[in-house]
This record gives sequence, structure tokens and C-alpha cells, in this order.
Amino acid sequence: MAEINITNAKTAWVNPMIYGILLVIVGVCMVWFKKDALKWILIVTGVMLIIGAIIDILVVVTTKLPIVGIVFPAVMIVIGVVLIVLPSLMADVFMVLLAVVLIIYGVLNVIASFLHKDDGIIAIAFGIAVGILAAAAGIYTLFNLDSTQDIVMIVIGVLTIVIGAVQLIGAAGLYRKYH
Repeated sequence: MAEINITNAKTAWVNPMIYGILLVIVGVCMVWFKKDALKWILIVTGVMLIIGAIIDILVVVTTKLPIVGIVFPAVMIVIGVVLIVLPSLMADVFMVLLAVVLIIYGVLNVIASFLHKDDGIIAIAFGIAVGILAAAAGIYTLFNLDSTQDIVMIVIGVLTIVIGAVQLIGAAGLYRKYH
């Protein structure tokens, strides 16, 4: 039994290494291709939604579940098709949603800062500043969808590269520990 654990431990570094390499590659593609990478992500997401929905429909049909179980997968197929056919429009829709969320967050943060008068002047000032910056970022996003898509993809790409690098460091540590 202990031998199986040693064998598993000796190969434990492989998955984090593969994930790390893939994350770094995807992150670099996001940073390099920006808006185009976002469109490809939306297209791939659409394909995955359609495949998952078809599997769900097959499960409903083959297990004789109530036909109502097909409604959600049907909606997922429609969303998947829209993501595949209109990735640019959907990217804009996501940016508008991001803008609205940022504006709402910013306004609520400013209001919350004024309501929490006992938190101290630094906390209140910081809350107001963060709220104003978030609302400003949301307003900027609404009027600059294309450049915001680039910025979002760069930020997410860099974060993905960092996560991939952490995976690679962890994999190297596991390799050194058992080899």
C-alpha cells in the first residue's frame, strides 16, 4: 500500500506542471491577442455550452425524466449559438454588464462610507476614493468598450500567467521533493 502512495507522489508534479504550462500559454495569448482572445474564449464557451446541453438532453431523453428537463439545456444551446455567431456583440454586452456592476459598486461604496462614520477618517476616505474610482472606471467602460476589452484581457491574462507560474513553482517543488 505504501508503494502505491510513493508511486503517486513521484508523479504528483505532472498535473500541476501541465496546468501551469497551459495557464501561462493561455495568459500570454490573452495579453498578446486581447480582444481577439476574448472572442475566442466566448466561441469556445459557446461550443462547451452546446456540448453540455446536448449531453443533458440525451440524459433527459434516455432516463425518461420529465420533458421539462429539456428547457434549461435548450436555453443553453441558444446562448451557445449566440456566443459562437456573435462573439463581438457578446463581448460588448459583457463589458456593459461590467460597467454597470462597477458603477453600482462605486455608488454603494461611497454611500456605505458615509454611513460608517465610526470607522475613522482614513477608512471613510479610502472607501470614498475606491467608490469614486470604481464608478469612474464603470463610466469609462461604458464609453470605451473596445479599449476596456483590451485592458480587461491584459489584466486577466497577467493574473492567469501568475497563477500558471505558481502552479509551475509548486510542480517543481513536488518534483524536487520526490526525486
